[in-house]
Amino acid sequence: MISSDALTPLILSAFTKDISWLEASSRYPLDEFIETFFQTRERTREILEELTDDQVAFSSSVHPFWSISESITHLIYTQGFYHNKLLDISTSQLPHVVEAARGFGEGAKQNISIKDLRVSLNAATERIQVVLGQTRNSHEPEKTEVNTTFGVCNYKTWVLLMLAHEVDHLRQMAAMRRLARTSQ
Repeated sequence: MISSDALTPLILSAFTKDISWLEASSRYPLDEFIETFFQTRERTREILEELTDDQVAFSSSVHPFWSISESITHLIYTQGFYHNKLLDISTSQLPHVVEAARGFGEGAKQNISIKDLRVSLNAATERIQVVLGQTRNSHEPEKTEVNTTFGVCNYKTWVLLMLAHEVDHLRQMAAMRRLARTSQ
């Protein structure tokens, strides 16, 4: 697993365009990115522990973060985008996801119950495990595509981008968890 002390500056350097996302994805082995993604997803699941429906729906007029409900539903929805990208750049025969994000902020929903968030997040995690399991050894490492937002991307780049997205929202959810628990 890649430590947050190493991962955070790597993501930041790609986000600020000090290096390309392709260059950032070359810094660690694919298996480390995948392992770190699932460790991060586990931490995302842990954010939901011992929260109420009101707490996951909590939003702050002072802080610019989404509610936990919005963050989780957005992560699940946008996972379809990465699911499709991983299939596109590999030789897998798995079906594409019909409903996948095409822009920023899509899929965020307010006031989803804690129970439904857990069920949906677990199902999404199982789906991405299948996709990664079916594609991690069936892609050509040199195969790339150009994305208007992220530049030249290969399979590892898409995995890193999925991980970076998860990390970004995990930080927001951790902050909202603290706020939701102290304000109610």
